[in-house]
Amino acid sequence: MSEEPGLHRLLTRQLRRLELDRDQSPPQPAWARLLSVVSATYEQADNDRYLLERSLEVSSAEMLGLHNSLSRKAMSDELTGLPNRRALLERLQYLVGSQDPDGPAVAVLFIDLDGFKLVNDSLGHDAGDELLVLTADRLQAVCRDGDVVARLGGDEFIVAGRFDGVGQAQALAERIAAELQRPLLVRNHEVTVGASIGVAMADDDGSGPATEAVLQRADLAMYAAKQGGRSRMSVFDPKMQLEADRSLQLLAQLRTAVAEGDLDLRYRPVVDLGQADPQRLLGAQAVLSWRPPESTAPITGGEIRPIAEKYRLMADLDTWMLREACRQGARGPEGAVWVNVSLQTFTSLDVVGVVRDCLQHNGLAPGRMWIQLAEEVFMSTSTPVTANLAGLRELGVGLGMDGLGSGLCALTRLRGVPQMVLKLDPALVADLDRHEAGAAIAGAAISMGHALGHLVVADGVERRSQADLLRAVGCDAGQGAWFGPATAAEALATARSQVVS
Repeated sequence: MSEEPGLHRLLTRQLRRLELDRDQSPPQPAWARLLSVVSATYEQADNDRYLLERSLEVSSAEMLGLHNSLSRKAMSDELTGLPNRRALLERLQYLVGSQDPDGPAVAVLFIDLDGFKLVNDSLGHDAGDELLVLTADRLQAVCRDGDVVARLGGDEFIVAGRFDGVGQAQALAERIAAELQRPLLVRNHEVTVGASIGVAMADDDGSGPATEAVLQRADLAMYAAKQGGRSRMSVFDPKMQLEADRSLQLLAQLRTAVAEGDLDLRYRPVVDLGQADPQRLLGAQAVLSWRPPESTAPITGGEIRPIAEKYRLMADLDTWMLREACRQGARGPEGAVWVNVSLQTFTSLDVVGVVRDCLQHNGLAPGRMWIQLAEEVFMSTSTPVTANLAGLRELGVGLGMDGLGSGLCALTRLRGVPQMVLKLDPALVADLDRHEAGAAIAGAAISMGHALGHLVVADGVERRSQADLLRAVGCDAGQGAWFGPATAAEALATARSQVVS
């Protein structure tokens, strides 16, 4: 016979408090008290259950809201609110995967702002962020309903959608370029930036390349546009992929060459135009030259530097050039040795320390070393750049700026600074002897440089008529094919005889 189950301990305790015996029927008053206590217990349990259910409902709603919020943040660019790279890849995957072979084709427009770094460095990061937000707004305004507008990061944006052929994608790219070139007011400064745009199409048969491959193609097209002079548009061509593959191969070889010093410097004469004797050699511009393995001909800095810039190799390359130019300059003829140094190097390297060590090790006077810089270096307000510029001036090294006449926006920064060399842009030199206004424009740029207290050197002089006109409008010096080819350091001493009188 099974044992009778006992009462729950809570009920047993309650009976004891009411002085009731479980084996006896309670009198009427005691029974009422028992029912009252049991009822209250049920009521409390019911309230607790209701509170628990509501708590679970609220917690579930909060968790769902938090999940949705985090999901949105994970798929959105924090600054602009546009889809980020992750969201772009998902949407692009859908566009490419659902493409109809007989319908509109998927195209990607890769947009990179021209001049953004200049704004960021000169006006500050807050101004740069504001510019990016305004750019996002403009892109959304000019694009069509259904187009995906996303930000990859930095100053890179993507527009993706379906188009009736490459012509329609190009038309949208042109509208975007025109919209982005309109001036903007950023932190009370009027700012104008252009955009280099690359266009890539998915295959017409609908299979298309993988989404990452489409982006890569558009990126290559954008890079080609930027190399072509910026603020341009370029459509992907398979040759671009071959060129990119070659660049990666060159990069690997270049890293080895820089590490082993397997590079070469040649020198272009810089000739005084202000003297009766046009053969007076003021100095020489160091020009990088390199013969890759299994190559039949050397390649010059014009091809090397863009690769080094893109893959962050400039600091190592510029350091090698500075050391080698100092070494060879100390053993060459009197005159200054001019070396180009990039903004990337000025931002990431103690240029002053490198130059000081080079000068001391080779016994070259600081006044015989000139550092040639792009305009964007002088426009930068970043601490490493300003510290390097100030340190080089204190060291006694000469400074020069490329591109006089191409931008002119940095000239206000050059007032009151010690004498510098300003390089007249080759574009102004090219036609000054062929168009009536050419000499006047070049003369105006030269006069502006002189008014600021600086010397002006014309770059890209190829004809005697150009040299004569430059001399007539007061240009201080010139360099280019007319004054002799780039030559090895050993032959630099004889460069005087190569100058055409």
